Amino acid sequence: EEAMFSLLLHNKKILRKTIKKYHNDTINGIHITESGILAAAHLAGAGNVKKFFRRGYEFKDGNGTKMTSYMIMFADYDLKL
Repeated sequence: EEAMFSLLLHNKKILRKTIKKYHNDTINGIHITESGILAAAHLAGAGNVKKFFRRGYEFKDGNGTKMTSYMIMFADYDLKL
C-alpha cells in the first residue's frame, strides 16, 4: 500500500498540469477525472498519458488492455491525496 501511495503521489506531481487542464472534460466519449488519469498512469506510465492528451496516442499493455479502459473504469474515485 505504501508503494502504491508513493507511486500515486509521484504520478500526480508529474501529471498535475494535465489533471488541471483536462479534469471534468470529455475526450473521445471518455469523462476525464483525476483518478482515471492516475489509473491510466499506473498502467501505461505518466509519459504515455501525456502522449494521449497531446497526440491521441492509445497505449495498450501486453494483454491488449487499453489505457483509456482504466480511465473509464477508475473514473470518479475519491483519492484523498
